[in-house]
Amino acid sequence: MRAFRPHEGPAKLKIERLIGVGAWTDAALALIAFELPQWTLRRILYEDGEWHCSLSRQPQLPMGLDEVAEGSHEALPLAVLIALLQALRDHAGRESGVTGVPQVNFLPGYTVCCDNFA
Repeated sequence: MRAFRPHEGPAKLKIERLIGVGAWTDAALALIAFELPQWTLRRILYEDGEWHCSLSRQPQLPMGLDEVAEGSHEALPLAVLIALLQALRDHAGRESGVTGVPQVNFLPGYTVCCDNFA
C-alpha cells in the first residue's frame, strides 16, 4: 500500500489545527477529503459499543449495490481511519489492476461446460 501523500499548505495546516484542538474525527474526515476526494462519508452508526463507518464513491446507490469501504472500532476517529485505509487499499488495487477474481489462462482445445441442466 502506498504512503499518504505529503500535505503542504492549507491541507496540512487544517489537519494540524484540527489535531491541535483535539478534533480527531474532523481531522480523520479532512484526511479522507484530501487523500480520496472521490469518496464520501456514507454512514456512521453506533451499535453495541462500537462505531461503524462506511465510505462510498456512489452514495446515491442502494447499500446493497454500492461498493463501500467500512471500518469499525470503539473510538469514532479510529473507525473513520480504518474505513479510509480500506478505501485506500481498494483504490490501490483498482489502480494496479488487481481484482478479487483470479485470472485464468485458457488452453486451446479444452472446453468445460459448467451449466446445470437438471
